[in-house]
Amino acid sequence: MSECIFCQIQAGTLPASVVYEDDLALVILDLFPIREAHCLVIPRQHESLLEGLDAAVTHRLMDLARRTIVAQKRAGLAVKAHNVVVNDGREANQHVPHVHVHVIPRRGGDTLATAMTWATRLMNVFGMAKRRKRLDRLAGLLSEHFPEKL
Repeated sequence: MSECIFCQIQAGTLPASVVYEDDLALVILDLFPIREAHCLVIPRQHESLLEGLDAAVTHRLMDLARRTIVAQKRAGLAVKAHNVVVNDGREANQHVPHVHVHVIPRRGGDTLATAMTWATRLMNVFGMAKRRKRLDRLAGLLSEHFPEKL
């Protein structure tokens, strides 16, 4: 779909900081992260809602979420826990109508900061070039630690 930001990223017409990709899905860093190393696991198949995906793709997304968690820990990030979230539909706060899984690292004691960032994260559009460089460096680090299979 030409209007879908995730489809455009997959087509190479929009940039992304890619951590991992295969024939069914890709893992990228969120451009407006809730916490450092906030990743999105995105199926290559365009579906707006989770119910539209077949079981194999759904299983791959969760496996990639699990492997993303392993990579974040192996990379030496200060991670104690994770939120793994699917906002399934507009009324569930899904901003991009293409299924995606958020993998958000948590440090502990960061609930207030996380809530504030969640509420204001799409407002900060300044400094994109600097943000992109930082995200690309982090994507490289996570890629180095991304497990092929566990």
